[in-house]
Amino acid sequence: MTKLYLDHTKLLELKGNIQSNLDLYKSDVSWLGRELNVQSSNSAQVKVTDLKVRSADDLDNAIRIYTYYKDLPYTLASDQNYWTLLTHTEYWQYMRERWPVEEAQGDPIEFIKTRYYFGQKAMYRNGLSRLWWYVELTYDESLEDPYKYTKLLLEDQDLAGQTIENKYLSRNKVAMKALFEMLDYVGKLEQDEIIQNLTAKQRRNLVRDTAQYFNLTGAVEMWDILLPIEAKEKLILWVNTYLKDMGVFVPHLSKN
Repeated sequence: MTKLYLDHTKLLELKGNIQSNLDLYKSDVSWLGRELNVQSSNSAQVKVTDLKVRSADDLDNAIRIYTYYKDLPYTLASDQNYWTLLTHTEYWQYMRERWPVEEAQGDPIEFIKTRYYFGQKAMYRNGLSRLWWYVELTYDESLEDPYKYTKLLLEDQDLAGQTIENKYLSRNKVAMKALFEMLDYVGKLEQDEIIQNLTAKQRRNLVRDTAQYFNLTGAVEMWDILLPIEAKEKLILWVNTYLKDMGVFVPHLSKN
């Protein structure tokens, strides 16, 4: 793994000059790469195969990034200097395809700060570090498919962001795993037509309300001391009541 680290003085210079460098962010050639003699080598082989749906490869790319940087310590994984250098040099071509400034919604300066540096949501929205954290927070080697929860997370981009950007969930793997077990359980209820298929809005509300439930109960019962099976069972009891209150159980099948 190439070990690169951007000097903090240079980081501040770059971040302070985004406006004057705006045209450089629209170039297919990395100006910082030329300056530092770092090639856009794309070591993890991330890609964008559909320019109309740029998020289509996020799952595959998350696995590629995590596999290549699997031994990355948290000190670097959460460090703006580290990922900023990678977005501006080694993975410049990928960034230009996945996060082109020309298609930024809203302020392009804020867009660059968020995707090429660390914005208000820090490493969870940076164009590269977000991929690493998607897997880090969901990877479970005890499962037959270690990426089972990663796949659940990335089924919905809004859901993915809502989940990993929640400070309580992202810092508590027991709670995070219980959340995905619960979402898997809800998916099976839908598949078996025990409940109606939830809309995207209902699913987002479910995750939001689950996070609130964790927050409200965490101070009292401390989810991180529960066994995974205990956390799962506790959350499924809660979600059954939640779904019943929503009125989504199919009447002739529900025994609730």
